[in-house]
Amino acid sequence: MSGFERRTITIDRRDQRAVLGGHLRQSRRVFVLLGVVVVLFAVAAGLSALDGSPSSVWGIAVGSVCLVVALVALLVGNQALMVRRQLPLGAEFSLTVSDDTLDIDGPGGADRIRWRQLSNLTRIGGGVYVTIAPSNARLGLPGRLIDDEALAEAVESIRLADGVGGRADDIASADAPASASARADAPARADVPASAVADAVPSAPALSASIVFAAGDQRVARAALLRRSGPLLAVFGVLGAVGIAGLAAGATGILPRDTMGFSAVIAALAVVCLIVLVVAVSRGVTRTLALGTAQTLTLAPDALELTGPGGETRLLWNQLSGLRRAGRAVTVKTAPSRTTLLFVGRLIDDEMYAAIEQRIESAQRSGADSHRV
Repeated sequence: MSGFERRTITIDRRDQRAVLGGHLRQSRRVFVLLGVVVVLFAVAAGLSALDGSPSSVWGIAVGSVCLVVALVALLVGNQALMVRRQLPLGAEFSLTVSDDTLDIDGPGGADRIRWRQLSNLTRIGGGVYVTIAPSNARLGLPGRLIDDEALAEAVESIRLADGVGGRADDIASADAPASASARADAPARADVPASAVADAVPSAPALSASIVFAAGDQRVARAALLRRSGPLLAVFGVLGAVGIAGLAAGATGILPRDTMGFSAVIAALAVVCLIVLVVAVSRGVTRTLALGTAQTLTLAPDALELTGPGGETRLLWNQLSGLRRAGRAVTVKTAPSRTTLLFVGRLIDDEMYAAIEQRIESAQRSGADSHRV
């Protein structure tokens, strides 16, 4: 690609605001859904008004508006937190557009994403956004990382790759089991250089393991992700129970009958949210851990390397922490975004688990020694 090779920027607050604004503009459907919820509450209030209890109707209306406002604030705040983690202030962020891949580099790691994994590359306001298969993760980048000419070339590369090779499946990772090459992490400036990490384990051999995903791996990942969503599942369960209890109490006369509409909306909303969460997890696992696709994990001296049909990812040891085995899955946290990578347990046997643990500890000790110096 002659139009664009590599560009490096330092993240500032304008970049964060631009990327956040673009994400919110792309979340219009969610806000429309919340508007529908308000309408449902209004209908419930109208039905309750048939009993001639205006004070209760006002209570339902005010409660529904407060609930929706709280949900909107929660969604916006969560998205803002994700942007700040992915694009921390002062972090250096590099983007390279090559003939075969889109490369995202930083001291915390590097992603090489093949064009056939990308789709829907667009510029929205001050940000650039692209969807990464197979997880369908939406990656947001500061718009000043890529000019219009390079963006046009990238769009053409995606179109040509899609026409020639179609969509391939990638490796597994993330809070959802998104592919590691589909991480929406913008690596921050590391405190310890990569050479220091490599020096921490100079004699360690480069272990490697590969698996081909089977149906059992999908079940393991699905169960692990649902366990991680336990608090959210509990909230939906409590809301559903409250709604059902309210319906029962209204039907038996324990509570005024005009509360039954409000209780019915709460119960229905809880059930819908529960179904959406379970279906989203199931679809994400099916896309990311597609049957018959392979994942390779290599322990290099300076980094954990992940390779799949979609590309390659390198995660420096000093950016990893919190390694743990939970059931038949293994998780590890990455810095600076504190994303959790999920691996199928059979990919990492006891020997490799111990080696990963030792290299993370060595990198952390090297970092502590550098700070003291």
